[in-house]
Amino acid sequence: MEAQLYFFNVFTDKPKSGNPAACALLSYWPAPDVLQAIASEAKQVVTAFIVPIADAPSQYQIRWFSCVQEINLCGHGTLAAAALVRQLKGEGCYQFLSQHGELEVTASFAALQMILPQWFACPETQTELPPALLACQSIDYFQTRDLVLVLADEQAVQQFQPDFALIQQLKQHALIVTAFSSPDTYVLRYFAPRIGINEDIATGSAQCSLAPYWFKKTGRTEFKVRQLSLTDASFSVAINTQQLLLQTQAVNLPHLTRLVATTA
Repeated sequence: MEAQLYFFNVFTDKPKSGNPAACALLSYWPAPDVLQAIASEAKQVVTAFIVPIADAPSQYQIRWFSCVQEINLCGHGTLAAAALVRQLKGEGCYQFLSQHGELEVTASFAALQMILPQWFACPETQTELPPALLACQSIDYFQTRDLVLVLADEQAVQQFQPDFALIQQLKQHALIVTAFSSPDTYVLRYFAPRIGINEDIATGSAQCSLAPYWFKKTGRTEFKVRQLSLTDASFSVAINTQQLLLQTQAVNLPHLTRLVATTA
C-alpha cells in the first residue's frame, strides 16, 4: 500500500521560515519499523502519522517520529497533522489521541489553535544539576518532562553554548533554557539530542512547562513567545487555570508531496 506524505512549515505563515514537519494520513497502522523508515527518509525534524478513528469523524490516532526514533507529545507535529486535516477536510475542531495524551486543535484558515497540557515542576523529584550546567549561572531551574534552566536575560539564552554530549546523558527528555523579556515575552532554546534533534527550531511541547512557570512568576495570562533558533518562528500562548492555548499557523509545501510505501 502507499500513502501521500505531505510537508509543512509550522509556527509560521511564510513558506521559507518555521519548523519543518511531514505528515501522512493512513488507513491503518503499519509496523513501527515502516513508520521509522518513512520518517528517516523524509529527513524532517518530525514526521507525524494519523489514522482516523471509526465513527468519530473529528478524531485521529497520532504518532510522531524523528529521523531516529519515535517521540512523545510533539506539538509541532500535531499542528502539521491539523494543517493536513484542514487541507483535506476543511475548518474544524480536531482531536489527536496518543498513548501520551490527547491534543485538540481548532483549525481555521486564519490560524491553528492548540490546547496543550500544563506541566508543573515537581519539587520532590528535583534533580541536581551537573557541574557543567551549574557553571551557566542559572537563576532558577526545575524539571517536568524536560530539564529547564532559567537564565538572567535574553542575551544569556542567545549566548548559551550547548554541550550535546552532556545533554544526551541527562535523564530528562530535553534541555530548555529560557528567560523573560519584558513586557510580555519569554524566549527559549530547546535541545533534544537524545531523540536526534540537537536544537529544535520551534517547540510546542516546551510551552507545557514554560507557560505555567512564567504565569506563576509574572501573573500574566498572555505571552508572545520567541524561540531563539537560526530560523524565524513565532507564536503566542494564553493560559488560565484550566487551559493552555497556543496559536500559530502552518504552510503547506505542495511541491514536496510524494507517495510512500506503507508496507515493508
